[in-house]
Amino acid sequence: MEKKFFQLVSCSMIASLIFVGCSNQNNNINELNKNKDLKIGIVTNKTGIKDHSLNQAVWEAIEKTSKKHGWKENEHYKYLNAKSEADYQKYLKKFAKEDYDLIFAVGYPFKEPLKKVISKDEKNNYALIDAIVDKPNVVSITFHEEQSSFLAGIVAAMSTKSMKVGFVGGSKGKLIEKFEYGFKAGVKSIDPKIKVISKYANAFDQPEQGTKLASTIYSSGADVIYQAAGVTGLGVFSEAKKLKKNGKKVWVIGVDRDQYKEGLPENVTLTSAIKDVDKAIDEVITKTIKGNFQGGRILRFSIKDHSVRLSDEKKNLNKDIKEQVSLYADNIKSGKIVVPTTKEEFDKFSPVKPEKEATKKKVKIMN
Repeated sequence: MEKKFFQLVSCSMIASLIFVGCSNQNNNINELNKNKDLKIGIVTNKTGIKDHSLNQAVWEAIEKTSKKHGWKENEHYKYLNAKSEADYQKYLKKFAKEDYDLIFAVGYPFKEPLKKVISKDEKNNYALIDAIVDKPNVVSITFHEEQSSFLAGIVAAMSTKSMKVGFVGGSKGKLIEKFEYGFKAGVKSIDPKIKVISKYANAFDQPEQGTKLASTIYSSGADVIYQAAGVTGLGVFSEAKKLKKNGKKVWVIGVDRDQYKEGLPENVTLTSAIKDVDKAIDEVITKTIKGNFQGGRILRFSIKDHSVRLSDEKKNLNKDIKEQVSLYADNIKSGKIVVPTTKEEFDKFSPVKPEKEATKKKVKIMN
């Protein structure tokens, strides 16, 4: 009996040691996965990482994720600022030759240059933001910008006193048209009689052109402008601030990131249509660390996952506007409102009166 007891104890001790060993081994594996270092390259267009728009939003998102992993700039992540279109391919190739694990190309103008690069490079992994390249070593990160633009239209329509609002776009194309027609659909949903004046700068890096277009639109009687024009859009803020100093009450709706500060100290930022790249970038990086790079996939982020929305800064929005924004957002999430992305879709768009979602009452079950 005593011998049998010691045999049982010995077996238990061995089993415990094996369990602890396996547990420690798993912890080590998890720790390795958690702390695995990547080399991440980012190529931006000439407006750079201080553009107060998309490039900056992407850079800040990568910094945020890198901080979580204890990574250092230039050691684990680095950016190259492409001053011209000729640099697009050049800098993508540079990161590839230096064996970076993940290479980000920021913006739809990179679509064709990236296609040319990967035609000769199937080894390196790429992430393209705002465009689609359907290749096994590219993950395409896209957003439903029309949805946040629709909400911007709701705000503009409920804020205008002149029954005229404006839109300033960078360069015409499918992406920026999503902003324009989403915005127009939001305005139309509040009041089809409100006029929308649209202007394009044909550039994303010319703030002086943004100032000129804003001046034209405000002079035409508009008192709210939604800008989707990168650095060019900063010129819209400049014009609005100048007019506000001279006693004219006008507003700007920012884009891509919270641009509340761009309107200070004159306080001309009504709200901003956010494209929250943080979640998208963190997801792509985290899965790459775990060996699950999402090559060949098209990731589409929307209002449902809170990736497109209006900014949290709501000082300049009254209670009624905030309630309507929330109501319309819920109806877009549920699919009751489908926001147009093109002129053809907008021409067919009929405003839908938003409905409050029915609250589910708990039913008490009687025994």
